[in-house]
Amino acid sequence: MRFSFLDPWHLFLPREPGHVVALCGSGGKTTLLKAVAGVWAAQGLPVTATTTTRTEPVEGFLPILTGAAGTGPAKEPAAPAYRHAGERPDGKWEGLTAATVDDLDASLPGRLIVAEVDGAAKHPFKYYRAGEPVWPARTSLAIVVMGVGGIGERAGDVVHRLGRDGVSDPVGVSADAVWEWDHAFTLLTGPGGYLDQVPEHVPVVLALAGLEQQPDSVGLFAFTARAMAHPRLPLVVFCSRLEDGLSLRAACREDDADDEPARG
Repeated sequence: MRFSFLDPWHLFLPREPGHVVALCGSGGKTTLLKAVAGVWAAQGLPVTATTTTRTEPVEGFLPILTGAAGTGPAKEPAAPAYRHAGERPDGKWEGLTAATVDDLDASLPGRLIVAEVDGAAKHPFKYYRAGEPVWPARTSLAIVVMGVGGIGERAGDVVHRLGRDGVSDPVGVSADAVWEWDHAFTLLTGPGGYLDQVPEHVPVVLALAGLEQQPDSVGLFAFTARAMAHPRLPLVVFCSRLEDGLSLRAACREDDADDEPARG
């Protein structure tokens, strides 16, 4: 398989107002949400970040706006802002409904929106239950995130909801087993896995996070090649935390350009 690196990594992101980029999966969504918002803001584009699930308070977005759309005009600066539906008793932020995210353009016209649409309780991987993710109808690009730094660890420690009742189990691994690359690939592509959660009409980018915690570069390369061979995954973003900040690179499959996500 032939592939090339994008320079800069974020060329695939839409730039036209009204787009909603949604992040689902596990192990790095909030970090990538900040990176996407930061790219847009650095280019002078108006940005709103949000969530359709509950989330821990997210730092780095000012001001913090609460409440639903349709309550009157709101003013935001050019810098990224975060909109949620208020603080919960447990201290977490309540997410907006999908319909509210779709309606944000009415009160905040001309903005790009980046949203987390599910949670993973800070685990590198997760199993899904009914009712998630919560996708805004205007979602124009999905970024599916996996924390591959967790591969090689005990499955029960790195997979959110493993072994729980009422949860889809696409892999069938025990909690005491070692979570391997094959397990992650099945979770990504198998029935009930990550790609199954993304609406069929929405293009997908795969993001592999936690690379600084993953010593198996051979396994990572093989996993990436298998993933990029999937018709819905022409592009992969690699995310690593370094001493001087976040490192991001993106590789695009060259032998099936028609599947590449629109660039806005």
